Amino acid sequence: MAGMNGIWGNMNSNSVSYLFGSSSQTKSTSSNLLGIDLGEYSSITRGSYSKLVKAYYKKYGNQKSATEKLSDSKDSTQTKASIKSEADNLYKAADALVTKGKDSLFKKVDVKDEETGTTTKQYDTDKIYKAVSSMVDAYNSFVKKSVSSKDNAVLRQAVGMVQSTSTNSSLLGQIGIKIGSDNTLSIDEEAFKKADMSTVKSLFNGSDSYGGKIQAAASKAYQSVNNSLGNQNSYTASGTLGNYSTGNILDQFL
Repeated sequence: MAGMNGIWGNMNSNSVSYLFGSSSQTKSTSSNLLGIDLGEYSSITRGSYSKLVKAYYKKYGNQKSATEKLSDSKDSTQTKASIKSEADNLYKAADALVTKGKDSLFKKVDVKDEETGTTTKQYDTDKIYKAVSSMVDAYNSFVKKSVSSKDNAVLRQAVGMVQSTSTNSSLLGQIGIKIGSDNTLSIDEEAFKKADMSTVKSLFNGSDSYGGKIQAAASKAYQSVNNSLGNQNSYTASGTLGNYSTGNILDQFL
């Protein structure tokens, strides 16, 4: 245990204010152990997140409640269930955009020009907008809800989401999606529908896209909370719920 504390103690911390602070910071490169970004993990375990939550609730006149919640060593069952629900909603919202093949929202459809009678293949902008808007709403709900969690795995995924969003801020801006001062997102429908849909596709379609990274983070958060509730089901590669038994190795020691 002492050795493990030494590992975290020697790492440079990245500010967890990524969650409810400025999004202008750029993501730094740090070592990974078992798929965990140690820089992000260190910032959480060394108390930065606790200070952030206190400051956040103080701003909204609820510091006492936040302090009492932070004194608890684990999330309540109600909090876990709520975070699990938000993670599930975000996973599904992202999945609608990430999916490729015949069911892809980015599969072009025949559109007939009523004036010329010419039929061309085009993206269904309305459907794509609705899907992206739903993901934005689900993303905001999850990020906001994560502030009430004391599950290190959930916090890591929330920080990772915000960092990934910050990294893609320029492209998101090109399609009408802005990052607020609290790191939640807003989408301008008119700007979005005028944007290049190939840019939208590059951002959201496929497991390697920005949307794919958000989906993966939501899945990991869901799995962590689900496991802590005593369940053993998680999302599979096909997007269905299956069984898993690995858990979070490092969290066993915290």
